[in-house]
Amino acid sequence: MRVVIDGLPIQGQSLAIVVQHLLEGWVSLETGDELHLVTGPDAELEIPEQVVVHRADAGGGNFLGRLRDQSFTVPRICREVNADVMLGVLPTTVFTPLPCPRALIAYDLRHELRRDQFSRSQRLRRRVFYDLGFFQADAIVCISERTRQDMLAARPWLSRRELRVAHLGGDHVDAWRTTGPASVSAAPVKATARRRSRAKHRPTYAIAFGQYGNKNVDLVVDGWAKLLQSGVRYPLAIVGLDDDSRAATQQRVDRLGLAELVTPLPWLSDEQFRERFAGASLVVFPSDFEGFGMPAVEAMRLGIPLVITPERALLEVTGGHAVVMDGWDAAALAAAVPKAISPSYDVAAATTHAAAFTWAATAQSTRAALLAVCRLE
Repeated sequence: MRVVIDGLPIQGQSLAIVVQHLLEGWVSLETGDELHLVTGPDAELEIPEQVVVHRADAGGGNFLGRLRDQSFTVPRICREVNADVMLGVLPTTVFTPLPCPRALIAYDLRHELRRDQFSRSQRLRRRVFYDLGFFQADAIVCISERTRQDMLAARPWLSRRELRVAHLGGDHVDAWRTTGPASVSAAPVKATARRRSRAKHRPTYAIAFGQYGNKNVDLVVDGWAKLLQSGVRYPLAIVGLDDDSRAATQQRVDRLGLAELVTPLPWLSDEQFRERFAGASLVVFPSDFEGFGMPAVEAMRLGIPLVITPERALLEVTGGHAVVMDGWDAAALAAAVPKAISPSYDVAAATTHAAAFTWAATAQSTRAALLAVCRLE
């Protein structure tokens, strides 16, 4: 199968991580597929040498330039390589005619279901281009059953399309640096003893995330204040805050008397983030909306206790192996943390569960969706 992948939307770190590891997983399957990735000049990701890379101008990285290359460059490459299918890494993909079937990856409909977390222009742009992508797609790969159900509820006509689930992988964390002399094993299920040993020497601190509004930084800080009031002192690092959010969070931390416990941090380098995450003794993830919930799978695979909200995607991917808050407020978070840091938390079971989330499995499910719509001779 010859696949042209529209990677022109790759700009931020999150999408680059998904595409890079999806391609690595695909290559590891040794299917003999011919993979062609079209990217802009500034896309930062490590691409397996088996993948043919086509660098497009992408108009200096602006949206209109990307649309131009998606409209003309990607179709041209599809014709030149005689592609069997085109895969868009976002719903905002090629909308001009193609000589082959088209597929795309759908992450979530947060812009429709959490409208307050997006500006009006963001909602409008997504509405127009996502709908166009969904309407033209022969196959849609959803990163969770939650996303698939949201898609069908909002657009029942998609039931007539090839709509499959391909959970994202988590085995990229096997290479992350951890504190102490041991590294994270590439065989997580067999590494339980080593993880328990590392856990005894792992610094005691929790990590939470502040990249987007759905991560609920204020709730985390307020929950930590309630923990302190109950006599629990547990250091916390909040990563991924832009300058304005970091300043506002620091003010909240100071006002609540948490300056010695809670550290708001800016965006970290990849290496710093991995080290900070892998060295944590608790992951706090009170998101109000996820398409998948990558940090939850990463935490389980690394053998780190995890607290989540009763959010549908998080419940789906954790499969009963996280401490679930009994509500959506600070009190529920404060009540959940002691359960996660207690000896009764079954780290081994969570790690075993997370072992199923591999990028090879993601690629296999994605490939199956493409094969279903290919017109192969």
